[in-house]
Parts: sequence; structure tokens; C-alpha cells
Amino acid sequence: MIKFFDIDGGSCHILLEAPLLKDDVASLASLLNKEYVSWHIEFGHIYNIEVDVLEILYKEISQNHKNILLVTHKSKLNRYLHSLGFKTHFLSEIKNDIVHIEDVEVVLVGGSADSSKKIVEMVAHTSFKNLTLVIVQHVEPNKIGTFDQILQRVTTHKVSYAKNGQRIEKSHIYLAPANKHLKVLDGFIHLSDDEKYNYAKPSISLSYESFSNYYKEKLLVIQECGYASDGVDKLQLLKENRSKLIIQNISECEAKPMIKNAMEIGAHDFILNIRDIVKFVNIIDMQVTKNLWIEYLLKNIYEKHNYDFRLYHKDMVRRRIDVYMLKHHIKNIKDAVILILFHKNAFKSFFLELSINVTELFRKPESFKNVLKLLNKFHKNAHNIKVWSAGCSSGEEVYSMAILLEMQGVLDNAIIYATDFNSVVLQEAKNGVYSLEEYDIAQKNFTQIGLDKDLSSYLTINDNYVRINEKIRDKTLFFQHNLIEDSSFNEFNIIICKNVIIYFDDNLQKKVFQLFYDSLKFGGHLVLGESEMIIPMFMDKFERSSESCKIFRKVA
Repeated sequence: MIKFFDIDGGSCHILLEAPLLKDDVASLASLLNKEYVSWHIEFGHIYNIEVDVLEILYKEISQNHKNILLVTHKSKLNRYLHSLGFKTHFLSEIKNDIVHIEDVEVVLVGGSADSSKKIVEMVAHTSFKNLTLVIVQHVEPNKIGTFDQILQRVTTHKVSYAKNGQRIEKSHIYLAPANKHLKVLDGFIHLSDDEKYNYAKPSISLSYESFSNYYKEKLLVIQECGYASDGVDKLQLLKENRSKLIIQNISECEAKPMIKNAMEIGAHDFILNIRDIVKFVNIIDMQVTKNLWIEYLLKNIYEKHNYDFRLYHKDMVRRRIDVYMLKHHIKNIKDAVILILFHKNAFKSFFLELSINVTELFRKPESFKNVLKLLNKFHKNAHNIKVWSAGCSSGEEVYSMAILLEMQGVLDNAIIYATDFNSVVLQEAKNGVYSLEEYDIAQKNFTQIGLDKDLSSYLTINDNYVRINEKIRDKTLFFQHNLIEDSSFNEFNIIICKNVIIYFDDNLQKKVFQLFYDSLKFGGHLVLGESEMIIPMFMDKFERSSESCKIFRKVA
């Protein structure tokens, strides 16, 4: 999607959002050909762009020297553009969405009678060992309250209607009594007989105001379902006091006006269903070690997004979490867990951090020299050569293999399947565009293989980057595939999987090696990274084909 706005002074602000269609790319090219003085191109929720956009930017910035400012919101796209020689201005979205829940002491729930069922469910499944829960609902003036008895049946925490002068304590649930405004004064309950506010007594608004002014960032407010708009007029105050605000998902409410009005204010941190509200509060209440937080995070990522990192080596995951927190200025693991589980963009960013692979064109030349030998010895005369690059990342090793096949004159008879579970790096791989610095490294690697041909004949080179030639790209098919979850999809002559399974624990390695075994033809070859090895249960099914590299042939 593309939007554009004329700015005073003869400038054009262009906003690009995913998905970018062919018509959008054509519109971008047209806008850059108009008689503007400057252009401000902002990439919204975009993690990567297709090569057509890169080519347009290169032409207009580097060749036509137009005054174009590139603004990105995703660190992955920012790094990608920067590596290809483009100057960018990065505005992180995630930094503004860190909620800082570590200091929360009090959870205040506001809603009308329609919220009762949600509150019962929340109390029944939520721990308040280190927290205080305060519930303010619209109550009929002369009605004898029994909601405390209902809640007490579903929790072991003490539940009571608030009494004036009562000290506010942890692990206690307080209810606003009928015909009283519930406030806080120096850490004690203060029940007020003031007139109705917003036609209500107790008033949710007055409770929000009082508790937020006293507890500031230590308060979490949960806006539940209800009619009218009591409470809504104080939501901006919550934001000013750095109190946290969750709004109940409107789809779960019969009484929607209170939620609808709250959403329009825009002061909330999250909109969550009741199940996620329970999880959110439980996370705040939890006090566990960092290793247990990591286990909890990976378990919930699997349940929520179906990406299974639970059997990755914990040291690697811990390092990636530390890097993620450092990048986004997150000070404690609890804030990181909240952000990753409940903020869509933050999860995507973390997912990309976990799936980073170190790769380059013709990386480890000795390995490619041996691949060349086995090609000539075992596969050169094959009618069809099928190659699978599993965990192909941004595509460098895939294209390296394709170039070797072309040099040996067998690329026309070959099909290369390249897979990764990361859709963002797959787009980079499809682009086949790499930095000039990487090209310099590739030339050195290529020379060490000992071939007479020139690597530059397989690429197109400009002042910013290099691109793999069309024939090489066309022989490579890219698919999203998860080694952990997905099954075999073909029989291959060669499978290349370098520096992927090293991150898996023993049980996961067994599963992946079974997948590779099932996917290889008899006599086919498996190429691993230098730190990887065939696991014991598969030793009798493979023989080593190289003394210096981890290349194995299927023999049983």
C-alpha cells in the first residue's frame, strides 16, 4: 500500500506499508519522477522490500542524485538498506511500546455490571501473591453486596468490600461498596460521600484519578465492559502519570459503549481478551529466575504463534534475548516477556533475532571445494540434480551452490530448493542482492576454491551492491519450511544444512536428521557445518565423504 502527501516547499511525503503490490511500486517510480524538490519515503510496517524497489531507489538516489530521505521503523529493514549503501533514518517503534511492569503493585479493574463474569474468570485464574486487586463497578445504591462471596469461592486470596481507613495490602482483593466513592489516601482506603460523578457512585473515574495520582507507574488499570463512559475521562491522566492501561477486547463484551469510548481516547497500552489479561497479570505477579522466564517465554511463543524454540540450546536463546533487550533498551526480562508476547511488532522483531544465521557467498571455501569434487564424482551425469538448502537464510550459500553447478555445466539439469522458516530473510534471498563488502569477501573465498573463472561474470555490480544474475536466480526456488514441524517434500541428491542444527538439543537433532535421511536419495550427500556431526543413531546410515569437511553420503 502506498500513500503520499504534498508538503509545503515542494516536497512529497510517501508512506509505504505492507503488502507492496506491483501497482504500488509503479506509483513510487512515478512519484519520484515528478517535479518535487525533495522526497521523504517512510517505510511503515515493512521488514523487507523486493528488489524492484531497491532498483528504483538506487537509480534515483545514486544515479540521478535526487534529494530523498529514507525513514525506517524496522531494525531489520534498516540494517538491510544500510548494508546495501543506502543512508537511512531509523525510528524504532518498539521503544515507545515498552510498558515497564516490574514496579506494578496495584491492579485496578473498572466496569459496569456486564463485566462481572469477566472479573470472576480473571480472579479465578490469576495470582495476586505480590499484587493488590481493586474492583470498582457500578452498584445500585441500596443493594446489599454479595459479589465478595462469589469471588471468594474461586480464589484463596482474601476478598472484602473496602472499609474506610483500611490499609491497602498485597494479596488482597478490595471491592468498591455501594453508594461510596473508592479512593486512596497515603496507602489507606478512603471512602467518600461526595455527590455522584458521571451519574455514578461509586465512580470509576474518581477511583482511576485517585489511584493513578498516588501510585503513578505502580498502577495497572484494566478497563472492562460497560455502558456510558464513566472512567473514560480519566484515561489520559493515566497516561500522564505513566500508569498502565489494558482495555478488554470489545468482541467479548455485551455492553460495548464504555470500551468503544475508551479505545477512542488512545491512551491504552494493550487491547487484550480475558485469557491474555489473566496471563498478563500473572506475569506481573511472577518472581522467577531468568532461565525459568526463558522457558515460560518459549512455551508461550509456541502456544501463541506455533514457532517451536523450546528445544533450542538455552545458552543461545539467552544470548539472543540479551541482545534483543540491549537493542531496544529493555532493562528487565519481565518487560521483555510482556512485550514479546503481547505486542505483535515486538514478537516479529524477536523472532528475527532468534533466527539470525551467519552466512556469506562461498563461506568456508574448503567445503565448497569438496562439494565440487563430489559433484564431479557422483552427480555430474545425473539426468536431474535436486539440491535442498535447508535453513538457507539470506541465500548466499544457495547461490554459491548454483554458481558451482553452472560452472560445471549442469545447472540446466538442476533444481535448487531453498527453504527457511523466516519469511523476511527469504525475501532477502529471493532478491539476491548483497553488499560490496560481502562481494569482496566472496571473491577471496572463490579464489581459494581454485577455479579459473571470474566470479563477477555471475553477478551484476553497481556502486551500491551486487546482484546475482537472472539465470542463477531462476534456477533457485524459495519456500517457507520449518525443519521442526514440516515433513519431507522431495528426494534430493544433495542436502546442505550448515550451522543450523548446532542450535538444537539432542531430541530435536534426532527429528531433523530423520527428516534429512528420509529426504535424501540412496547415495545422496548431506553437507553440514564444520562444528556439526552425524548423531550416533544415524552413524551406520551415512559414510564420511571428506576428510577435511563435514560431508556425508547416505549408504543405508
